[in-house]
Amino acid sequence: MQNSTKNCERGFTLIELLIAMALALVVIGSLASTFIIQQKTYNTQEQIAEMTQNGRAAMDMMTSEIRMTGYGAPNSDLEEWIDWVSGMDSNPKIEPGDDGASDPDEKSDIIHIAACFDGSAATLSAAASEGDTSLSVSDGSKFNTTTKKVINIGDLENAVVTAISGDTLTIDTDPTTAAVNEGLENDYESGDSVCIVKVISYSIVEETEDSKTVYTLKRNENLGAGRQPLAENIVDLQITQSGNTIEINPLTAQADKPDSNYSENDGYRTFDQRAFITPPNLLID
Repeated sequence: MQNSTKNCERGFTLIELLIAMALALVVIGSLASTFIIQQKTYNTQEQIAEMTQNGRAAMDMMTSEIRMTGYGAPNSDLEEWIDWVSGMDSNPKIEPGDDGASDPDEKSDIIHIAACFDGSAATLSAAASEGDTSLSVSDGSKFNTTTKKVINIGDLENAVVTAISGDTLTIDTDPTTAAVNEGLENDYESGDSVCIVKVISYSIVEETEDSKTVYTLKRNENLGAGRQPLAENIVDLQITQSGNTIEINPLTAQADKPDSNYSENDGYRTFDQRAFITPPNLLID
């Protein structure tokens, strides 16, 4: 007797394969679309986070130093004292700048502030008496007769360094009278602090990088090194003063790249901040 076996297993038909492939393409397409949307959302959130962080870091730095305005600095005849910064006739000095992107008709402002920002630069190595026109300090190399010449002695009075010999400073306590150096108005003990009055300026600078316009908030200590970058993509800075209160409104940060789903400002998202600062050492004549 002859035995025979019959294969009852059936394969996929061409139609079934085509249907399965079509379904697979639909699933893959949906997954890819979801991934692209999620990636775009992540990139947008990353841009917003970076923009916000830049804006807040810039505001924190500015408000911290603006709050020191007037500390240890002369409170009158500033142009006679601070002659290395042009037009420094008030403290703070606020003036219109040349750059700013958020409003072409209202340019960003520049602010100059004078204070003993770094605390004590040296101490008196010997006592000084009323009427003296020289000081012995612990480190004469910290001073010069150009940009580090306005000093505050013992938190009591200001003087201008007119000459330096080692650790001995020749000083004038009244630069408005050019005939002779005026002497100290107070007595000081060895160890009393001597600080240097600096002028710090904040401004927005417009530059071109790889055919792209870039706005950067820069900080200048006015010591010869020029303006140094503080925060990128800060596109507007508006500052006003009322009495002894300084208002920043706004400081505007901008995203580094445009968002195709954002219709305003050519697709660039912005972040505005506002601050009111009342420096405790600011004196209004």
